[in-house]
Amino acid sequence: MPKLIFNKPKIKSIVTTVGDQVIDIDEESKTMGLDSFSVARLKKTIGLKQRRVVSKGVCTSDLCVQSAEKIFESSIISRKEIECVLLVTQTSDYIAPSSAIIIQDRLGLPITTLAYDINLGCSGFIIGLLNAFSLIESGLKNCLLLVGDVSSNFSGERDRIFTPLMGDAGSAILIDNTSNLPSHFITGSDGSGSEHLIIPSGGSRNPFSNESLILKPDKDGVCRTSSDMYMNGAEVFNFTIKRVPVLIDDILEFSAFAKEDIDFFVLHQANQYILKNISKRLGLNDEVLPNKTQTEYGNQNSASIPGTINAYLSENFSNSKLTSVFAGFGIGLSWGACVTSTDSIFCPKVMEYSINNEK
Repeated sequence: MPKLIFNKPKIKSIVTTVGDQVIDIDEESKTMGLDSFSVARLKKTIGLKQRRVVSKGVCTSDLCVQSAEKIFESSIISRKEIECVLLVTQTSDYIAPSSAIIIQDRLGLPITTLAYDINLGCSGFIIGLLNAFSLIESGLKNCLLLVGDVSSNFSGERDRIFTPLMGDAGSAILIDNTSNLPSHFITGSDGSGSEHLIIPSGGSRNPFSNESLILKPDKDGVCRTSSDMYMNGAEVFNFTIKRVPVLIDDILEFSAFAKEDIDFFVLHQANQYILKNISKRLGLNDEVLPNKTQTEYGNQNSASIPGTINAYLSENFSNSKLTSVFAGFGIGLSWGACVTSTDSIFCPKVMEYSINNEK
């Protein structure tokens, strides 16, 4: 697996915006055809409670722009200073061009700004950081990293396995070149499991057609279209339990940190059941490895790590010098982790999307 060390990059700010609509699992269960026993089991085992989604017509770029505007309002950097904007998402505004280029104009950033999209989900925050850190290590002064998804765009209305898990969010992370401590990264990919989390239609392999909109039941009786995300929950769980604890051990060994040296382990918030299993295998408690994001906001894909920080660790990251492990894992199949340090960054509480915040 690639193992990389960066010496210059440093996270200066993390801001997250979530969808403006709250969906309660008890209400949603009626649409999904879930009985009260199934709902109670999902609440207990996976931690389902509610999730945040956007109103119709709101895009990932809208959420990320609101998060970025909050950074500029803080006056820690001006728009004219930004040298790079990266967007990690599976729900871009258009197939082409890259939404990051459109965001450059929306935010009023210089036309000299480097801008491009990265198509990735669950591990996207780590890969986005790796790209941003690489560019800064190579000479850029700063990078505005945007991550997130409007997962409700590819969640089937009657998919009781996938849809109740998912939430919509977009984060903005400012990184500059002022670090005096190294950051360590490890990543991996296994395309042999790509069929376990996949949207079958809409790409060049299986172009979108009228057939893509037809609801069809799978072997478990779950109805979805081929333009909705399909998830093999059992295989994804097995992959996670197999890869993630080893990944955490590997990144600690590579960075020469002991578990006791790490202030927080912030992992992709797939669901509470997976995170509690990982915590148990690593011997970590809920105070250092938070696990409630999916319960309150839904699985936010690439925004789930920054989303967790803004939701539950805002004061810690705003007021303290911290060493953290971040780890993402899922679609691809892909995984990645890093150890990095922050020092009293700009890290406000989670914001709700508002059309009034649009410029």
